[in-house]
Amino acid sequence: MSTPSPVPLSRAVAPETFHEPVSGISLAKKNVLITGAASGIGAVIARTFAEKGAYVTLVDKNEELGKEYTSQLQGKGLRVQFVAADVTSWEAQVAAFKAAVKFHPDSVLDIVVANAGMFSEPFVAPDESPISLDQDPPRPETTPWEVNTIGFSFTAKLAQLYFELPSEKPAAKPKCLILVSCIAAYVDFPVVAAYTSSKYGARGFFKNMRGIFSSRGHRVNLIAPWIYDTPMAAGVIPLLEAVDAPVSDIGLMSNAAVKLVEDDTINGRAFSVGPERMIDLCDDVEGGNAETGIAELRKDAPQWEEKVVGMLELMGYSKVF
Repeated sequence: MSTPSPVPLSRAVAPETFHEPVSGISLAKKNVLITGAASGIGAVIARTFAEKGAYVTLVDKNEELGKEYTSQLQGKGLRVQFVAADVTSWEAQVAAFKAAVKFHPDSVLDIVVANAGMFSEPFVAPDESPISLDQDPPRPETTPWEVNTIGFSFTAKLAQLYFELPSEKPAAKPKCLILVSCIAAYVDFPVVAAYTSSKYGARGFFKNMRGIFSSRGHRVNLIAPWIYDTPMAAGVIPLLEAVDAPVSDIGLMSNAAVKLVEDDTINGRAFSVGPERMIDLCDDVEGGNAETGIAELRKDAPQWEEKVVGMLELMGYSKVF
């Protein structure tokens, strides 16, 4: 088996590039695995990729919802399957990846979208009662880190391993990993600090592994979506609306994912998607580790810090920012 040639990291992508239409024709007959695919962003990307002719394995721990959604897609003649798996389990993810490889006629894996994630409760509640020495305080929630950082890294590692699975049919294009973080890894959103810090972890993971991943002949890019009206964000949407903060159109995410699959020249870049458009965050030394991109993003979300303070006040926190 020949070793894939390294894929160079690309420079910043010009904004006008994202206005160019993409057909998604390169997705035809490709084999795709998507985590967190039973609802929200993952479900939209799964449907879009399948409609473009890809074989798609939807992975999610919500078995009932996942099977129902997959059945709907299969009813439209799309080549999809569902695998129930908790991404915090290495063994469960291994089983999902094996199932995905076997789902394709050539037993190969071309594209992975690491999308599974979960929100968190406030790390410090506004109405916490004082503790006493008579009983132990409750353990804080850690599941967001387990899902959004550890499970995320499991998916990335398995993508690398199964991209490199020996095959009699060499890939014509570099394999593609899309990592879904969150814009909260770039702008403050203290309402859900456990969630946002776990997404910072995902961002740091991407920045430190993109060069190594690319040296092995694979492309990797990160998407940091704005806040969408999805089941996961249901508790936050009313707060955003109350302070007149933007909520994005989830259709932007599927278009962004297709763009990153279609354009082989894009590698090692991080992009915000929403509230209005797709922006290269320039999350590298040249871009001031995202200072350039965040400045551009603020044009679409003006006075963000003031709106965050407004949300915290609505939740009952004192004005300390």
